[in-house]
Amino acid sequence: MNALLTAPNLPLHFDEVTPLWLTQALANSFPGVTVATAERDKDRFGTAASARFKLSYSDRAGHADLPSSVYVKGGFDDTWRKRVWQALHQEVRFYAEIASDITLNIPKCYFYGLNDAPQGVLVLEDLTQRGVRFGLNLAPATADNVAAVLEQVARMHAQWWESPRLAPYTSWGEPQRVYLKWLYRPKHWEELAARKHGELITQALGNSATAIRSLEKLWEIMDAKPKTLLHGDLHGGNIFYEQDGRPGFLDWQLVFAGNYMHDMAWIIVTGLDVAQRRKHEQDLVRHYLAALKAHRGEAPSFDEAWLAYRQNMAHAIASYGAAPHDADKTSVVEGSAERVLHAAVDHDVLASLGLTRS
Repeated sequence: MNALLTAPNLPLHFDEVTPLWLTQALANSFPGVTVATAERDKDRFGTAASARFKLSYSDRAGHADLPSSVYVKGGFDDTWRKRVWQALHQEVRFYAEIASDITLNIPKCYFYGLNDAPQGVLVLEDLTQRGVRFGLNLAPATADNVAAVLEQVARMHAQWWESPRLAPYTSWGEPQRVYLKWLYRPKHWEELAARKHGELITQALGNSATAIRSLEKLWEIMDAKPKTLLHGDLHGGNIFYEQDGRPGFLDWQLVFAGNYMHDMAWIIVTGLDVAQRRKHEQDLVRHYLAALKAHRGEAPSFDEAWLAYRQNMAHAIASYGAAPHDADKTSVVEGSAERVLHAAVDHDVLASLGLTRS
């Protein structure tokens, strides 16, 4: 598929995803095809929005492998598009520049495009046609599920470890950092402290200023360590499982070059409930290190990795414990916060960073 990195006619709302537009989009992968009808269902709105389109064709142009349905993903909500447009652009660029060079199981991409509206749009494989199981946020997951994810991620990390190709992608982590610090602004901190798990976030971080400092200290430490390619948002809701149990990976909006622990800690603390995480986290850290060593020939020591794991609870709190209420259903926002806040308290995140409560 040819890269289409500037596309002036990208739809901004789902009603603009017409058979004509889909014909133009699919022409990148299936030259000459004509879409006759596109029936939309399964709308989903979050950081990005997506919907399934069931397709029929008036001209198949000799293609035997045309999809009967696709998912269209992008910034189709006006508020969220303006808030996270950089993430939309990064996912488009992931599929344009990186996807063909990673070993992970990811959806097929039939079209990618971005413009300065700002908008970024993907036309992706409908994974339901393969009978996959989606690992939704807070859905039951086992230590074996997480271990399988870690094995695959360790292979990707090994492939990209200190690669010269990482240079353009180091700055891709900056929008996420700006956003996470913004979540700790004093006004929002007051709201966080008043939520269901407000006592836990106060116990873990103390106040708004210390919370911001915890992120800055974490990034200072992680930026001095070896870099690799990161998924960047490796929580349980961004995983799917094939019928044979093999994991796959969704939502590459926050991909960037950084330290391996960002991914490794994130899937453990978000993929498992509190009791499961407490029971299995040390074994899972060791499991990842063994997989990394198998692919690289070397890996950090457990003690070094365990300290970095504890330190990365600072990222977990900001991403899951400080999320806006409109980021998802209230039950999901609160349930996610419960997981990461207990982990941060368990691991005394400030002490791991060499900080004290003020």
